[in-house]
Amino acid sequence: MTGPLDGRLPGPVRQAMARLEQAGYRAYVVGGALRDLLLGRQPQDYDLASTAPPQQVSALFAQCRVVETGLRYGTVTVHTGGMALEITALRRDGRYRDGRRPVEVQAAATIEEDLARRDFTINAMAYGEGKLIDPFGGQQDLARRQIRTVGRPEERFQEDALRILRALRFAAVLGFSIEAETAAALREQKGLLSQISQERITEEFTKWVCGPQGPGVLRDFPELAAQVVPELEPLFGFDQHTPYHIYDVWEHTLHVLDQVPPDPITKLAALFHDIGKPACFFMGRRGTGHFKGHGVVSGAMTAQIMRRMRYSNQVREAVCELVRWHDENIPQQDEAVRLWLNRLGPRQMGRLLDLQQADSLSKSPWTDTRFAQELRRRMERILQRGDCFTREQLAVNGQDLKGLGAAGPRIGQLLDELLRQVMRQPEQNQREILLDLARRRLEQSGSGPIKKL
Repeated sequence: MTGPLDGRLPGPVRQAMARLEQAGYRAYVVGGALRDLLLGRQPQDYDLASTAPPQQVSALFAQCRVVETGLRYGTVTVHTGGMALEITALRRDGRYRDGRRPVEVQAAATIEEDLARRDFTINAMAYGEGKLIDPFGGQQDLARRQIRTVGRPEERFQEDALRILRALRFAAVLGFSIEAETAAALREQKGLLSQISQERITEEFTKWVCGPQGPGVLRDFPELAAQVVPELEPLFGFDQHTPYHIYDVWEHTLHVLDQVPPDPITKLAALFHDIGKPACFFMGRRGTGHFKGHGVVSGAMTAQIMRRMRYSNQVREAVCELVRWHDENIPQQDEAVRLWLNRLGPRQMGRLLDLQQADSLSKSPWTDTRFAQELRRRMERILQRGDCFTREQLAVNGQDLKGLGAAGPRIGQLLDELLRQVMRQPEQNQREILLDLARRRLEQSGSGPIKKL
C-alpha cells in the first residue's frame, strides 16, 4: 500500500521498510523525521519503529553494517544506501528512575501503544502501510504550531526531566508556542533538571539559545534559563541608568542575541557578553550608570560557567575571547585592524565585529553603528589585498634568518619584529627589504657577522 508521503521518503528508507514488510513485519517512520516531513523540512536522519525484534532486524540486514546501538531498548542501526537508519522494536516503557530512564522496557503490541510513551504530540505520529497514524493530535498541533505533551505534562517531565529543555528547544528551533498546560508544568517542574547530566543539559540548552526563535523563548521562560545558568538571573530587569541604553541588561542581551548570525560561538558570546555588568555597576556623580571593566569580568564569569557546563576547551576559549573584547574600541586604522587580525584570525575577528555590530544595534534607535561597519569594510579590504598580519605571510622565514646568522630564540624575536614592521607598512613585505632590515637589526644587537644569502 502506498500513501502521500511515500514519494518523499529516501530510497534506502523505502527499501528498508519494504524488506521488513516482506518478511512479515510492520515498519513505520516515526519521530522527528516524520514531523519534519509534515512540516516540509528535510529530515537529517530517519528512525523506524517495527514489529521485528532487533535480532531479526540484524538477520534481515546481514549484508549491511549493523550496529547494536541500543539493544537494551530494542534498537539497532542499519547502515544502508549511505544512510544510518535506527530501527527500534515497538515498545512501552515501565517505571522511570531518577527522572532520566525507564527501569524496564516491554514489547508493545501496537504502534499506538508505542507512540503513547513519546514526549510531545508532534513527535508521537507514525507513517506506514501508506497511512498516517496520529492518536494524540500531532497534526493538529503542527497546524497550530504548538508544543504539547502526550498526556499529562507533569508525568512526562517526571519520567524524563530533559523533556523540559527539549520543549524549549523545539519551540526555539521550530518557532512554535508552548501550550499553556505544558508551559505551566515546565515552570513547576524545572527543579527536576538537577537529576540530568550536565552534558545532556548543555546540549539542549545550546540548541535552545541558537535556535531562530531562541531569544523569544528565553524572554518567555527566563526562570528556565536561570535554572540552567543561575548567573543570568541578576540581569533580569537590571536598569542600566544610562541614556545610551533603552533596555535593561536582560532585554538588551536578548536583542543582541537576535541580531547576531546563527553561529553557536557568536550566539553563546551574545548571551554571556554582559553577564558581568551587575557586578561592575556603579552610579556616577551625575546619576549615570557605569560598568567599568565589565568585558573582563564577563569573560571571567563566562569561563567559569562554560567550564561548569562542560563545553569543549575550543568552544569555551573562543566564546570567552569574544566576551572579553566585545566592548573594545578598535581604532579605525588599517594598522590596528591588522593587529587585531593577528590576535584573533579572520574568522574570530569577523565574529567579534558581528557581536559589536549587534551590541550597537541593541542599545537604542539612535546608536551610531557606522563604527563597526567601517571596521568590517577595512578588514575585508585588508583580506582582499592580502596584507600580511601573520608570520606565515612574511616574505622571509626562519631558515632565511638562520642564513644571516640568527639562532635560537632570536629567530622568533626577529620574525616578530619584521611582522610588526610589515603590519605598519605592508609594502615592505618583500624578501630583499626584509633581509636588509634583518641584517641591520642583527648588527645593532651585536649578533656577530652577518651572512649574505
